[in-house]
Amino acid sequence: MRKYIAIPVYSEGTAQSIAFRTHREMRYSMPSSSFIDEYSQALWARSFAQRAKPFMTSSGTVNHILDVLRYRGAQKYNDRIYQRREAKRLGRCDPLVRPSLLARMRDQPLTPQTFRYDRAIGVEIECMKPVGKEVEVPIWARAKGDGSIRQAPNTEGVEYAILIKRSELEHRLYKFCGLISDHRVNTSCGLHVHIDCRGRTEDDVRKIAKKMTAWMIALREFVPESRRNNTDYAALSFSETNRYRAVNFTAFRKYKTLEIRLHSGTVDYTKIIAWIRLVELLFVINGKPKGGAEGVAALSQLPLTEYERSYWLKRHQQLNPGHYNSSTPSTETE
Repeated sequence: MRKYIAIPVYSEGTAQSIAFRTHREMRYSMPSSSFIDEYSQALWARSFAQRAKPFMTSSGTVNHILDVLRYRGAQKYNDRIYQRREAKRLGRCDPLVRPSLLARMRDQPLTPQTFRYDRAIGVEIECMKPVGKEVEVPIWARAKGDGSIRQAPNTEGVEYAILIKRSELEHRLYKFCGLISDHRVNTSCGLHVHIDCRGRTEDDVRKIAKKMTAWMIALREFVPESRRNNTDYAALSFSETNRYRAVNFTAFRKYKTLEIRLHSGTVDYTKIIAWIRLVELLFVINGKPKGGAEGVAALSQLPLTEYERSYWLKRHQQLNPGHYNSSTPSTETE
């Protein structure tokens, strides 16, 4: 029988019990974990019976298989009743209630394949939450501790990893920022954006990473001083082996993404979405900054909307007050 019948790997022991033992022995020797569930159990028994019938010496063997199947179903039902009663007596939750779909999704890896995203954006937000506060994150987000964050009093360092379908980015990110609006940041925190690079070759992504590194250098005045010269976590140079770069090329080999690490930590939706849109623009734009332009001059080379240009010019003024001191002649009086 072993020679002629293809027995599923997960139920080999069960098949041997059914084929080579007596009816009574079969009833009490079947392992309780032989089948995945009731439906799979029925499908397997029917398939096994059809394949085994030509090789059986007794015409009743097929009926024996189905009889064993019915017995196991009744025994599992009785086991459920007993376990439910014990759980109720001990004041515990029902041990037979299967985890919900949401609970199962939370255990899955945070990848576009898991959620079947055709195009995804990943965001990592490093911040500090109040001690004792638990944030119930959505299924498309994960929370973990971060030892690189210098914690303020009564806070805990935490990093939130978010993976969102690009077409749903704005409203989902807005809701998530509302969940962590009471969190704080300091100069040890960062904001990392992952651009989906699935379908691209390593050479293509390498060229894009070098181009974006040139843009990060040109636009460094649009991030705080603490990030412009941060050689520990976001150095402004290209590397194929060191992930602590403003543009992390090594993320492609591990996650099939290009990680942008230059921005400072923030939980403000406006700052995060503005940075993501700027990064997406730099990802698709052709060429590096012309003429070695930097700061506002480099920004003027980008095809931004009027709102985005106004936002970044205001941001530049906030981060570089020395460029806008009172000694500059006013156009209103000249």
